[in-house]
Amino acid sequence: MQTQVTCPNCHTPYPAQVFQLLDVGQQPEIKEYILSGQLNMAVCPNCGAGGQISTPLVYHDPAHELFMTFVPSEMNLDHIQREQIIGSMVRQIMDATPPEKRKAYMLTPQTVLTYQTFMENILATEGITKEMIARQREQSELLGKLANADTDVRDFLIQENMKLLDEQFFAMLQQIIDYASQMNDDEQMVKLTNLRAKLMVSTPIGKEIEKRQIALHAFNREAKAQGGVSAALLLKHILRNQEDDAVVDALVMNGQGALRYEFFRQFSEEIERVEKEGDLVTAQRLTDIRTRLVKVYDEIREQSNRMLAEAAETLKLLLEAPDMETAVAENFQRLDDAFMYFLIQRINQSEEAGDAAQAAKLRQVQETIAEVADAQVPLEIRLLNQMLEADSDAEREQILDENPQLVVEEMLQVLDAVQQQVEQQGQDDVLANVKASKALIRMRLQA
Repeated sequence: MQTQVTCPNCHTPYPAQVFQLLDVGQQPEIKEYILSGQLNMAVCPNCGAGGQISTPLVYHDPAHELFMTFVPSEMNLDHIQREQIIGSMVRQIMDATPPEKRKAYMLTPQTVLTYQTFMENILATEGITKEMIARQREQSELLGKLANADTDVRDFLIQENMKLLDEQFFAMLQQIIDYASQMNDDEQMVKLTNLRAKLMVSTPIGKEIEKRQIALHAFNREAKAQGGVSAALLLKHILRNQEDDAVVDALVMNGQGALRYEFFRQFSEEIERVEKEGDLVTAQRLTDIRTRLVKVYDEIREQSNRMLAEAAETLKLLLEAPDMETAVAENFQRLDDAFMYFLIQRINQSEEAGDAAQAAKLRQVQETIAEVADAQVPLEIRLLNQMLEADSDAEREQILDENPQLVVEEMLQVLDAVQQQVEQQGQDDVLANVKASKALIRMRLQA
């Protein structure tokens, strides 16, 4: 539902979307929304301050028979008020559930006292336990200590906490390195890069990751040289790394486009050749790898078919909706890359078949999605995009005159990240506009 929020920072009133009834049986996409940390987040369009809106929640996941309620303590509701609000919300969930699907667990909703417990219960349905969450917290704390420790303390911490140094830890470290790079924080970049280099050579998992990266670099370099990944190239590198399952899996993940009939045909021929040479141990190992990769291929194909079926169902819903814009907004979480790929395919097919009416309707869906997506982008980002698309400094000056909220240090940080991206992509025309926009904002900040 839409509610009016007053910014605690600048006192600007603005509308925000608030969810209280969270029935993932009725709206499966709401679960991903919760897990991504976006539930009931509100950002002030004037100053950019934001946070999570405190509101009572009722969560229902029929697939896992999880039915729970949460009332934030900061709402300062007494027992009677709490019971009235939660009772009304629970009844709404019950009323929306067909009688034949109502079960005993729904009669006694679980009451949770903290939002942390609320999230832990949902994460548990995804196979993420409290122990896993606690471990991630420990890893985060260790990373902070290692990043700022001197050499002797760092070496001691590494030896004492070897059990925490796993794939997840390295992924966390890489995320922070990427963020420091975007913010042009050279001092932090040097610290973290040196830490990663140290961990690569002094920990078992670091050595495994380094070996995998070397194998992937060789594979990608050769793929680039020949203009793409072929079945023969993927097989060549799998054979070269056949004794390391982790490296083989990484190669397949990078080259899964080549995982087709021709790949398995060549793989079978290689196994037959090795068998004829009498190397039965290697032949068995390769047979086991092939069997595993056939399962991977079947899973990829099944997932692809499922995604296309879901995309087709969503597209049908949008095309038949009486109000397309409303339907797009309500189903926006389902409009992912797979859906857009499917939509573009359907547009091309309609045009090739000469069905102009169908192509026009599909393009209307595409345009409506773009409009809704643009409306969801924060005002400041839309204005920055306008500055980057402006033809002259005079136009950019006018945008700044009309929108003084852009003249803040945070906008320079956003433009720094944009500059790094366009430099990597070689977009010289955009780069010039980025630099011009930064110069104008910096000039006003210094005035």
